[in-house]
Amino acid sequence: MRRIIAALLLSTVMASAAVAADLPKLRVGYVPEPAHGLYFVAKEKGYFKEEGVDVELFQFASVSEGMAALKAEKLDVGTFGTTAPLLFISKGSDFTFFGGMMIGGQAIVARPDRLAELAGKDLKVFKGKKIGLVKLSTGDVIFKGALKKAGIDWKKDITFTEFGSAAAVSEAVKKGAVDAGLLWPPHFSLAEKNSGLKVAHYLEEFYPKYTCCRIVAPTARLNADREPYRRFLTALIRAYRFYKTNPEETVQIYTKSLKIDEDIVRNETYVNKVAESNPDPLRKGILDFWQHIRDAGYIPQDYPIDKYINTDIYKQALDAVIKKNPKDKVYQDMLAFYKKHN
Repeated sequence: MRRIIAALLLSTVMASAAVAADLPKLRVGYVPEPAHGLYFVAKEKGYFKEEGVDVELFQFASVSEGMAALKAEKLDVGTFGTTAPLLFISKGSDFTFFGGMMIGGQAIVARPDRLAELAGKDLKVFKGKKIGLVKLSTGDVIFKGALKKAGIDWKKDITFTEFGSAAAVSEAVKKGAVDAGLLWPPHFSLAEKNSGLKVAHYLEEFYPKYTCCRIVAPTARLNADREPYRRFLTALIRAYRFYKTNPEETVQIYTKSLKIDEDIVRNETYVNKVAESNPDPLRKGILDFWQHIRDAGYIPQDYPIDKYINTDIYKQALDAVIKKNPKDKVYQDMLAFYKKHN
Protein backbone atom coordinates (compact mmCIF):
# COMPACT_ATOMS: atom_id res chain seq x y z
CA MET A 1 0.00 0.00 0.00
CA ARG A 2 2.81 2.39 0.91
CA ARG A 3 4.44 1.70 -2.45
CA ILE A 4 1.19 2.41 -4.25
CA ILE A 5 0.70 5.71 -2.37
CA ALA A 6 4.30 6.70 -3.02
CA ALA A 7 3.92 5.90 -6.70
CA LEU A 8 0.72 7.95 -6.91
CA LEU A 9 2.37 10.92 -5.18
CA LEU A 10 5.36 10.69 -7.49
CA SER A 11 3.17 10.59 -10.58
CA THR A 12 1.20 13.62 -9.30
CA VAL A 13 4.39 15.60 -8.75
CA MET A 14 5.72 14.62 -12.17
CA ALA A 15 2.42 15.53 -13.82
CA SER A 16 2.41 18.93 -12.09
CA ALA A 17 6.00 19.54 -13.17
CA ALA A 18 5.13 18.60 -16.75
CA VAL A 19 2.18 20.99 -16.78
CA ALA A 20 4.34 23.80 -15.36
CA ALA A 21 7.01 23.08 -17.96
CA ASP A 22 4.41 23.43 -20.72
CA LEU A 23 3.11 26.80 -19.53
CA PRO A 24 4.18 29.88 -21.49
CA LYS A 25 6.79 31.81 -19.50
CA LEU A 26 7.09 35.51 -18.80
CA ARG A 27 10.15 37.09 -17.18
CA VAL A 28 8.90 40.09 -15.21
CA GLY A 29 11.08 42.87 -13.79
CA TYR A 30 10.11 45.26 -11.00
CA VAL A 31 11.54 47.62 -8.37
CA PRO A 32 10.68 47.06 -4.68
CA GLU A 33 7.80 49.39 -3.83
CA PRO A 34 4.79 48.44 -1.68
CA ALA A 35 2.30 49.11 -4.46
CA HIS A 36 4.04 46.53 -6.69
CA GLY A 37 2.81 43.70 -4.52
CA LEU A 38 0.10 42.41 -6.87
CA TYR A 39 2.75 40.26 -8.53
CA PHE A 40 3.34 38.45 -5.26
CA VAL A 41 -0.34 38.06 -4.46
CA ALA A 42 -0.86 36.46 -7.87
CA LYS A 43 2.10 34.15 -7.32
CA GLU A 44 1.36 33.31 -3.67
CA LYS A 45 -2.33 32.58 -4.31
CA GLY A 46 -1.57 30.53 -7.43
CA TYR A 47 -3.38 32.83 -9.86
CA PHE A 48 -0.61 32.85 -12.47
CA LYS A 49 -0.55 29.06 -12.74
CA GLU A 50 -4.33 28.80 -12.62
CA GLU A 51 -4.54 31.19 -15.55
CA GLY A 52 -1.91 29.20 -17.44
CA VAL A 53 1.24 31.31 -17.35
CA ASP A 54 4.59 30.69 -15.65
CA VAL A 55 5.86 34.01 -14.24
CA GLU A 56 9.42 34.49 -13.03
CA LEU A 57 10.01 37.70 -11.06
CA PHE A 58 13.25 39.70 -11.09
CA GLN A 59 13.92 42.57 -8.69
CA PHE A 60 16.06 45.52 -9.79
CA ALA A 61 17.68 48.13 -7.59
CA SER A 62 16.87 50.95 -10.00
CA VAL A 63 14.61 51.82 -12.90
CA SER A 64 17.59 52.37 -15.21
CA GLU A 65 18.89 48.85 -14.59
CA GLY A 66 15.46 47.37 -15.22
CA MET A 67 14.90 49.27 -18.45
CA ALA A 68 18.34 48.23 -19.69
CA ALA A 69 17.41 44.57 -19.07
CA LEU A 70 14.09 45.05 -20.88
CA LYS A 71 15.82 46.65 -23.87
CA ALA A 72 18.39 43.83 -23.94
CA GLU A 73 15.45 41.36 -24.13
CA LYS A 74 16.35 39.74 -20.82
CA LEU A 75 12.79 40.49 -19.68
CA ASP A 76 9.38 40.01 -21.25
CA VAL A 77 7.64 42.52 -18.97
CA GLY A 78 8.89 45.56 -17.06
CA THR A 79 7.38 47.67 -14.28
CA PHE A 80 9.65 50.70 -14.12
CA GLY A 81 7.66 53.89 -13.70
CA THR A 82 6.05 55.91 -16.47
CA THR A 83 8.88 58.29 -17.26
CA ALA A 84 11.53 55.75 -18.23
CA PRO A 85 9.41 53.81 -20.77
CA LEU A 86 8.26 57.09 -22.35
CA LEU A 87 11.86 58.30 -22.66
CA PHE A 88 12.97 55.01 -24.20
CA ILE A 89 10.07 55.05 -26.67
CA SER A 90 10.81 58.65 -27.66
CA LYS A 91 14.39 57.60 -28.44
CA GLY A 92 13.35 54.74 -30.69
CA SER A 93 12.82 51.75 -28.38
CA ASP A 94 9.72 49.79 -29.35
CA PHE A 95 7.86 49.14 -26.09
CA THR A 96 4.11 48.98 -25.49
CA PHE A 97 2.20 49.92 -22.36
CA PHE A 98 -0.43 47.24 -21.71
CA GLY A 99 -1.23 47.41 -17.99
CA GLY A 100 -0.53 49.16 -14.72
CA MET A 101 0.73 48.46 -11.24
CA MET A 102 0.66 51.68 -9.23
CA ILE A 103 -1.55 54.77 -9.17
CA GLY A 104 -0.46 57.77 -7.10
CA GLY A 105 2.15 57.37 -4.39
CA GLN A 106 4.24 60.54 -4.33
CA ALA A 107 4.62 62.77 -1.27
CA ILE A 108 6.04 66.15 -0.32
CA VAL A 109 8.11 65.93 2.87
CA ALA A 110 9.32 68.72 5.12
CA ARG A 111 10.82 69.28 8.55
CA PRO A 112 8.21 69.40 11.34
CA ASP A 113 8.88 73.09 11.98
CA ARG A 114 7.89 73.91 8.37
CA LEU A 115 4.59 72.00 8.30
CA ALA A 116 2.38 74.91 9.35
CA GLU A 117 3.85 77.04 6.59
CA LEU A 118 3.20 74.38 3.94
CA ALA A 119 -0.10 73.03 5.24
CA GLY A 120 -2.41 75.00 2.97
CA LYS A 121 -4.51 73.10 0.47
CA ASP A 122 -3.64 75.57 -2.27
CA LEU A 123 -0.45 74.95 -4.27
CA LYS A 124 0.33 78.66 -3.92
CA VAL A 125 1.97 77.85 -0.57
CA PHE A 126 4.96 76.60 -2.58
CA LYS A 127 5.58 79.89 -4.36
CA GLY A 128 9.04 81.17 -3.56
CA LYS A 129 10.09 77.83 -2.08
CA LYS A 130 13.03 75.61 -2.93
CA ILE A 131 11.97 72.02 -3.63
CA GLY A 132 14.34 69.05 -3.78
CA LEU A 133 13.65 66.21 -6.21
CA VAL A 134 15.10 63.47 -8.36
CA LYS A 135 14.91 64.61 -11.97
CA LEU A 136 12.29 62.80 -14.06
CA SER A 137 10.90 60.91 -11.09
CA THR A 138 7.11 60.61 -11.11
CA GLY A 139 6.92 63.27 -8.40
CA ASP A 140 8.95 65.69 -10.50
CA VAL A 141 6.69 65.31 -13.54
CA ILE A 142 3.34 65.20 -11.75
CA PHE A 143 4.06 68.04 -9.31
CA LYS A 144 5.02 70.33 -12.19
CA GLY A 145 1.91 69.21 -14.05
CA ALA A 146 -0.24 70.00 -11.00
CA LEU A 147 1.36 73.43 -10.68
CA LYS A 148 0.63 74.22 -14.32
CA LYS A 149 -3.00 73.08 -13.92
CA ALA A 150 -3.25 75.43 -10.93
CA GLY A 151 -2.03 78.34 -13.05
CA ILE A 152 1.37 78.58 -11.34
CA ASP A 153 4.44 79.29 -13.47
CA TRP A 154 6.85 76.96 -11.67
CA LYS A 155 9.78 78.09 -13.81
CA LYS A 156 9.49 81.57 -12.30
CA ASP A 157 7.83 81.03 -8.94
CA ILE A 158 9.59 77.91 -7.59
CA THR A 159 13.21 76.78 -7.42
CA PHE A 160 13.80 73.11 -8.04
CA THR A 161 17.03 71.52 -6.89
CA GLU A 162 17.93 68.16 -8.39
CA PHE A 163 19.52 65.31 -6.43
CA GLY A 164 20.78 61.89 -7.46
CA SER A 165 18.69 59.79 -5.08
CA ALA A 166 15.75 59.77 -2.70
CA ALA A 167 18.17 59.56 0.24
CA ALA A 168 19.92 62.74 -0.93
CA VAL A 169 16.58 64.56 -1.15
CA SER A 170 15.72 63.50 2.42
CA GLU A 171 19.09 64.67 3.70
CA ALA A 172 18.74 68.05 1.99
CA VAL A 173 15.31 68.58 3.57
CA LYS A 174 16.62 67.52 6.97
CA LYS A 175 19.55 69.97 6.79
CA GLY A 176 17.38 72.82 5.55
CA ALA A 177 19.12 73.06 2.18
CA VAL A 178 15.65 72.93 0.59
CA ASP A 179 12.23 73.81 2.00
CA ALA A 180 10.62 70.51 1.03
CA GLY A 181 11.31 67.40 -1.02
CA LEU A 182 9.44 65.11 -3.41
CA LEU A 183 9.70 61.41 -2.55
CA TRP A 184 8.03 58.13 -3.51
CA PRO A 185 7.22 54.99 -1.49
CA PRO A 186 8.70 53.67 0.68
CA HIS A 187 11.21 56.56 0.86
CA PHE A 188 8.90 59.17 2.38
CA SER A 189 7.93 56.66 5.09
CA LEU A 190 11.60 55.94 5.72
CA ALA A 191 12.26 59.69 5.90
CA GLU A 192 9.59 59.98 8.58
CA LYS A 193 10.89 56.98 10.48
CA ASN A 194 14.63 57.56 10.22
CA SER A 195 15.09 61.30 9.66
CA GLY A 196 12.25 62.86 11.64
CA LEU A 197 10.66 64.42 8.56
CA LYS A 198 6.92 64.64 8.00
CA VAL A 199 4.66 64.30 4.99
CA ALA A 200 3.24 67.74 4.27
CA HIS A 201 1.10 66.61 1.33
CA TYR A 202 0.44 63.65 -0.93
CA LEU A 203 0.31 64.66 -4.58
CA GLU A 204 -3.08 62.93 -4.83
CA GLU A 205 -4.46 65.99 -3.01
CA PHE A 206 -3.60 68.15 -6.01
CA TYR A 207 -3.71 65.61 -8.84
CA PRO A 208 -6.08 62.65 -8.25
CA LYS A 209 -5.51 59.26 -9.89
CA TYR A 210 -2.30 60.11 -11.71
CA THR A 211 -0.32 57.35 -13.32
CA CYS A 212 2.83 56.02 -11.72
CA CYS A 213 4.40 52.64 -12.50
CA ARG A 214 3.09 51.07 -15.72
CA ILE A 215 3.50 47.60 -17.18
CA VAL A 216 5.33 47.53 -20.52
CA ALA A 217 6.57 44.86 -22.91
CA PRO A 218 8.67 44.74 -26.07
CA THR A 219 6.12 45.40 -28.80
CA ALA A 220 7.30 42.61 -31.11
CA ARG A 221 6.96 39.99 -28.35
CA LEU A 222 3.59 41.29 -27.26
CA ASN A 223 2.20 41.24 -30.80
CA ALA A 224 3.73 37.86 -31.64
CA ASP A 225 1.76 36.09 -28.91
CA ARG A 226 -0.68 38.09 -26.84
CA GLU A 227 -2.23 35.13 -25.05
CA PRO A 228 0.40 34.79 -22.28
CA TYR A 229 0.09 38.52 -21.61
CA ARG A 230 -3.70 38.26 -21.40
CA ARG A 231 -3.38 35.41 -18.91
CA PHE A 232 -0.85 37.46 -16.98
CA LEU A 233 -3.26 40.38 -16.69
CA THR A 234 -6.15 38.07 -15.76
CA ALA A 235 -4.10 36.84 -12.81
CA LEU A 236 -3.34 40.44 -11.78
CA ILE A 237 -7.03 41.37 -11.98
CA ARG A 238 -7.80 38.50 -9.63
CA ALA A 239 -4.93 39.61 -7.38
CA TYR A 240 -6.42 43.10 -7.28
CA ARG A 241 -9.69 41.67 -6.02
CA PHE A 242 -7.79 39.84 -3.28
CA TYR A 243 -5.94 43.05 -2.37
CA LYS A 244 -9.26 44.90 -2.06
CA THR A 245 -11.01 42.25 0.02
CA ASN A 246 -8.22 40.69 2.14
CA PRO A 247 -6.13 43.57 3.50
CA GLU A 248 -4.35 41.80 6.36
CA GLU A 249 -3.18 38.83 4.32
CA THR A 250 -2.18 41.20 1.51
CA VAL A 251 -0.01 43.17 3.94
CA GLN A 252 1.71 39.96 5.01
CA ILE A 253 2.36 38.93 1.40
CA TYR A 254 3.70 42.37 0.46
CA THR A 255 5.91 42.51 3.56
CA LYS A 256 7.39 39.05 3.11
CA SER A 257 7.96 39.39 -0.62
CA LEU A 258 9.29 42.94 -0.80
CA LYS A 259 11.26 42.88 2.48
CA ILE A 260 9.74 46.20 3.55
CA ASP A 261 8.73 47.04 7.13
CA GLU A 262 5.22 45.75 7.86
CA ASP A 263 4.04 49.03 9.41
CA ILE A 264 5.20 50.95 6.35
CA VAL A 265 3.38 48.56 4.03
CA ARG A 266 0.18 48.70 6.09
CA ASN A 267 0.21 52.49 6.43
CA GLU A 268 0.97 53.20 2.78
CA THR A 269 -1.35 50.55 1.39
CA TYR A 270 -4.43 50.69 3.64
CA VAL A 271 -4.21 53.32 6.40
CA ASN A 272 -3.13 56.41 4.47
CA LYS A 273 -3.94 54.84 1.08
CA VAL A 274 -1.00 56.64 -0.46
CA ALA A 275 -0.91 54.56 -3.62
CA GLU A 276 -3.19 51.99 -5.18
CA SER A 277 -2.04 48.68 -6.63
CA ASN A 278 -4.12 48.59 -9.80
CA PRO A 279 -3.49 46.74 -13.09
CA ASP A 280 -5.54 49.16 -15.22
CA PRO A 281 -3.50 50.58 -18.16
CA LEU A 282 -4.70 54.16 -17.43
CA ARG A 283 -4.27 55.27 -21.04
CA LYS A 284 -5.45 58.86 -20.43
CA GLY A 285 -3.02 59.12 -17.51
CA ILE A 286 -0.10 58.03 -19.69
CA LEU A 287 -0.99 60.65 -22.30
CA ASP A 288 -1.28 63.33 -19.60
CA PHE A 289 2.09 62.25 -18.20
CA TRP A 290 3.63 62.51 -21.66
CA GLN A 291 2.33 66.05 -22.04
CA HIS A 292 3.76 67.05 -18.66
CA ILE A 293 7.20 65.75 -19.68
CA ARG A 294 6.93 67.77 -22.88
CA ASP A 295 5.79 70.89 -21.01
CA ALA A 296 8.75 70.57 -18.65
CA GLY A 297 11.10 70.60 -21.63
CA TYR A 298 12.56 67.17 -20.97
CA ILE A 299 11.67 65.95 -24.48
CA PRO A 300 11.73 68.60 -27.23
CA GLN A 301 10.00 66.64 -29.98
CA ASP A 302 6.43 65.38 -30.01
CA TYR A 303 5.81 61.68 -30.57
CA PRO A 304 2.71 59.54 -31.30
CA ILE A 305 2.71 57.92 -27.84
CA ASP A 306 -0.86 56.67 -28.23
CA LYS A 307 0.44 54.12 -30.76
CA TYR A 308 2.45 52.54 -27.95
CA ILE A 309 -0.49 51.95 -25.60
CA ASN A 310 -2.53 48.76 -25.84
CA THR A 311 -5.70 48.61 -23.72
CA ASP A 312 -7.35 45.75 -25.62
CA ILE A 313 -5.49 42.95 -23.84
CA TYR A 314 -6.48 44.26 -20.42
CA LYS A 315 -10.09 44.72 -21.51
CA GLN A 316 -10.23 41.16 -22.83
CA ALA A 317 -8.85 39.85 -19.53
CA LEU A 318 -11.31 41.93 -17.50
CA ASP A 319 -14.28 40.89 -19.67
CA ALA A 320 -13.36 37.23 -19.21
CA VAL A 321 -13.21 37.57 -15.44
CA ILE A 322 -16.51 39.44 -15.33
CA LYS A 323 -18.15 36.79 -17.50
CA LYS A 324 -17.30 34.20 -14.84
CA ASN A 325 -18.27 36.53 -11.96
CA PRO A 326 -20.92 38.91 -13.37
CA LYS A 327 -22.16 40.15 -10.00
CA ASP A 328 -18.79 40.73 -8.35
CA LYS A 329 -18.65 44.36 -7.17
CA VAL A 330 -14.84 44.70 -7.35
CA TYR A 331 -14.78 43.59 -10.97
CA GLN A 332 -17.70 45.84 -11.88
CA ASP A 333 -15.89 48.77 -10.24
CA MET A 334 -12.78 47.90 -12.28
CA LEU A 335 -14.88 48.01 -15.45
CA ALA A 336 -16.28 51.44 -14.59
CA PHE A 337 -12.78 52.67 -13.77
CA TYR A 338 -11.49 51.32 -17.09
CA LYS A 339 -14.19 53.11 -19.05
CA LYS A 340 -13.43 56.40 -17.32
CA HIS A 341 -9.64 56.32 -17.64
CA ASN A 342 -9.03 54.66 -20.99
